[in-house]
Amino acid sequence: MSTATRLGAALPGRRQMLLPLALAPVAGWAIWAAGAADAPAHPAGPFHLPADETTALWRDLAAVRFGGLAGDPQFPMKISALDGRPVTVRGFMIPLSAGALHNQFILSANPMGCPACQSPAPSSMMRVHSQIALPATQDAVTLTGTLRLRPQEGLYYRLDRAEQRWA
Repeated sequence: MSTATRLGAALPGRRQMLLPLALAPVAGWAIWAAGAADAPAHPAGPFHLPADETTALWRDLAAVRFGGLAGDPQFPMKISALDGRPVTVRGFMIPLSAGALHNQFILSANPMGCPACQSPAPSSMMRVHSQIALPATQDAVTLTGTLRLRPQEGLYYRLDRAEQRWA
């Protein structure tokens, strides 16, 4: 067994999580190109959901820039102040495994495959750890939980002890 094969077996989580996200813009463009006459657009800008108190966090997180020799994320003061604090955010569930209920999943600012939305980027996704398993859905969900910056799971953000909030 080669070293690359052993490393791939030891780190399947990052590869399994990022490959579908990398292919989403291509799939969205293909759907749009197959039947749309004009380029689609959202009145809210690059985000699928309208601007309100549950989506404001995504717009703040989009301000994160890369810097340093390793290309690490550079968090603005406003974002750094949220580390370890409770937040409410609305987004779209991307399950990490098959099944009807999920304790861990990715929450994205935009639905996968939306051609008018901003392309998926690490700053527009967060890993969610929920105490109560939530049903898989393609509709937007609103969650409350503790925001963590720079978790060791491949994305820049994690939402711990997440609970679904009903409108």
